[in-house]
Amino acid sequence: MVTMTYSIQQLAQLAGVSPRTLRYYDQIDLLPAQRNPVNGYREYHVEAVDQLQLIRYFQEFGFSLAQIQTLLAQSPAEQTAALTAQRRQLIANRDHLTTLLNTLDRTLAARNGGPKMTDTEKFAAFKQQQLTQNEQEFGEESRKRYGQTEFTASQKKFAGLTEADYQAMQTTEEKLVTKLKAVATTSDLTSNTAREVYDLHRQWLCFTWNNYSAEAHRGLAQMYLNDDRFARYYNDRVGLANATETLVAIIQRYAH
Repeated sequence: MVTMTYSIQQLAQLAGVSPRTLRYYDQIDLLPAQRNPVNGYREYHVEAVDQLQLIRYFQEFGFSLAQIQTLLAQSPAEQTAALTAQRRQLIANRDHLTTLLNTLDRTLAARNGGPKMTDTEKFAAFKQQQLTQNEQEFGEESRKRYGQTEFTASQKKFAGLTEADYQAMQTTEEKLVTKLKAVATTSDLTSNTAREVYDLHRQWLCFTWNNYSAEAHRGLAQMYLNDDRFARYYNDRVGLANATETLVAIIQRYAH
């Protein structure tokens, strides 16, 4: 059986990269080349082609070369899981762009004398954008903790919010941020304001949670504390480095 091999020029042309890039990948051991025993030139077997495809995928998804090296050192199952997660993000991005384009077309048609849009339709793209952002930033961790069924149900409930509910959810979060800033400044967890923070956070969750429980609320708080992405969300919104820590302490105190 003859094994297909590629020269560095052939593989570069096939993959749409430069030979210089492949030489660099060889030097840093990201994509090691074999050496032709006759002339010493670099050559690549089918395994290298498959690996280069993975490298190109991960680059498109925004991974650094160092991160890609770590991913390539993982098992095939772990690599597949990483690609599957990226596929979910691509689908979410595609759906958001489709919704945005459809909403824009409807808006332009209405401005040119066509059928008028309902208030709910006017804001559909913005809700889809939030769903996409949730998927990208928190989807994987949320699935691990709550399961695919609960995560999907939460996303579906958010997508089905009426315009009034959507605006109420945004207003609730704005009030939460203001109250949380006050408590994070004083560190007084026994104050009425601290209790208001808990009530507002619970109200905010119930816009998308089908079934609220204090246990799940405390579990979410622990996720806030353990994951930098969640921690940054409230720290950035409030503008204080202890905002998330304060919110978690409030939830742990009042969620019973």
